[in-house]
Amino acid sequence: MENQNQKWINLCFLASAALLGYIVSQAGGKIIAIYDLETRIRNVELFLRIASALTGAILFIGLYKSEKANQYLSEVITELSRVTWPAPKDTGSATFIVIIMVIISGIILGLLDYCWVQVMKWIL
Repeated sequence: MENQNQKWINLCFLASAALLGYIVSQAGGKIIAIYDLETRIRNVELFLRIASALTGAILFIGLYKSEKANQYLSEVITELSRVTWPAPKDTGSATFIVIIMVIISGIILGLLDYCWVQVMKWIL
């Protein structure tokens, strides 16, 4: 069970690292555009890509080696395995009830809005 959990933990770490790399890349691109660094620094986009990849790699390695992060995600996966998920039939019926209630609420609010508009026309 531990090996299977470790795969999911590493996948979460990798996703976090990729997300951070993307955020650094986008923020760096905005900064480059704002300060017009393309004309001032040669190969600035290459530096940005390297910095983004390096930031993501540092985060991944830091999380991978962190005992606290591994233990926390292991506990999260254990708790998720204990969750009782609803059956597809229950999910379908609950979704149907929600859709019906939204339609009924929309009709009621529409009628109240119509009445309020008519009262305002009569007053004004």
